Amino acid sequence: MEWNNRDGILHISLLEGQARAILIESTALVQRAKEIHGLSKIACAALGRTLTAAAMMGSMLKGSGESVTASIKGGGPIGTVLAVASDQCVVKGYVDNPDIDLPRSGPKLPVGAAVGKNGRLTVIKDMHLREPYVGQVNLVSGEIAEDFAMYFTASEQTPSLVSLGVLVSDEKVESAGGLIVQMMPGAGEAAIRSVEASAGMFMDISGTMKEYHLDGAVNQLLLHLQPQVLERRETRYACDCSRERIERALISLGSEELTDMINTQHGAQVDCHFCNKRYQFSEEDLKTLLSAATHREDQ
Repeated sequence: MEWNNRDGILHISLLEGQARAILIESTALVQRAKEIHGLSKIACAALGRTLTAAAMMGSMLKGSGESVTASIKGGGPIGTVLAVASDQCVVKGYVDNPDIDLPRSGPKLPVGAAVGKNGRLTVIKDMHLREPYVGQVNLVSGEIAEDFAMYFTASEQTPSLVSLGVLVSDEKVESAGGLIVQMMPGAGEAAIRSVEASAGMFMDISGTMKEYHLDGAVNQLLLHLQPQVLERRETRYACDCSRERIERALISLGSEELTDMINTQHGAQVDCHFCNKRYQFSEEDLKTLLSAATHREDQ
């Protein structure tokens, strides 16, 4: 499928540095996820919102090779919704139940009902420290944007306005995007009031992206807040799995489990959750990996 990729992320200074915004168009990114996973409309909206948020959070990372993982487990029929983003804003993700379908009670897709709200949003940041940073918040609604807003406020002590949207038809993702607005330390009361009064303008982010796209959305949403674009980043959906990485994972299982796989299954088949690529390992392949695992355990 040909796709005009307008996707990108903007970092924007607002009100002469008293606030900042991160604005993303993620239409092609979410379309790619839809194609890979065969997502229903509801699953596409849920995963698309989460991928969009993760991409923006990836753009906030400072160090090379860092990553952020966002996992939503709300107890709803969609199961886990998971997204991983690198510092290069390359994202991947999956949902447990990509075929989910629920009846609508209004014009909007029932994402909250699919996700549920009896659970948590967990954010893990791998910043190459001794231990990764882990933040957790109870879900507010399962609608995802509100849940990320709660995460920023409760776990990072940064009150934030968060808008996430995916507009999806039967055939394709019509538009997708997101916006995070945060006050900077020392912001004045007038600046805070200006941002708070603007919250209602930010809610239909997918509609704004469909009509104006990324650059047009800056003025459409933020012109009254004196936007100054500081940085533009590319973003895309891509999986970095490889046979070598799967081999390392199998070796890490240990000699006992590998021996059991050889004796009972005479081989192995490993599917990547993120891109659905399938890796086949023969009995001889597993014996080679068993030798490596045994050598490692003997050291």
